[in-house]
Amino acid sequence: MQTLTIHDFRKDYFKMDLKQYRLSFDDGLYSQFYYFPMLEELDTELIFFIVTSFVRPGPPRKLFDGRHPKFPKSRDCMYDAHVRGRFDPFMTTEEIQYLASQKNVRIGAHSHFHDVVLTAVPLKKPNSRWKIEKLPDLPEDRRHSQSIRSRIAFRGYEAKNGGISRRSTADWIDYMKYDTECCIRWFHKHLGFQPTLYSFPFNEYNPLLVSILKSFGFETLFNGRKSRGSVSNRLDIDMLAATLGCIPENIDG
Repeated sequence: MQTLTIHDFRKDYFKMDLKQYRLSFDDGLYSQFYYFPMLEELDTELIFFIVTSFVRPGPPRKLFDGRHPKFPKSRDCMYDAHVRGRFDPFMTTEEIQYLASQKNVRIGAHSHFHDVVLTAVPLKKPNSRWKIEKLPDLPEDRRHSQSIRSRIAFRGYEAKNGGISRRSTADWIDYMKYDTECCIRWFHKHLGFQPTLYSFPFNEYNPLLVSILKSFGFETLFNGRKSRGSVSNRLDIDMLAATLGCIPENIDG
């Protein structure tokens, strides 16, 4: 079964024949919880990938009541979390626990920190505002000439003494392991099980990261683009909509 990946909800998604797909949702956004009643009616497998450091305690909030409220885009949610320290756009612990108890639902990991690092990759499009503000010590010219990417997928460069220096391989490996350990501890503490599903932040990965994740017990790894080796591919729902000639309208109009 082909797996679709969804970040920001659009109401016309539900006009598509989604029952033939496995649906996956990255970042653990509250909007994904809100639309669960409509997703549940599809009677297909649903996988919610959670950024565990973004989860805060709190009772389940409102589920779909026939209205389509305006939710912040995923990039704005990332700005709230990484720059403002606000986590209300994300699911609470209790909301995730509710989903985990439902039929056809699986909860997977989407890293613990979902953090970024400066890389040597030349920019093809501007770095997101939240990524730039997340790394305020970077030299100005580097912010606008080099890509800021996944901190666990790229070794990258750190700001130091007004310049930058290459992160050591040992520090990079330690970070990958630490992020994974924190993520797994959260699952054991709040959900009571060992996670086996993982989707890569920013759809970026490397063979070393794959090896580390598998050594920690992750069995199925998902990417959002063309995948290699043991990594499972996912199709972005907007790409499917474009292929079918039915670009959905934004849920907020």
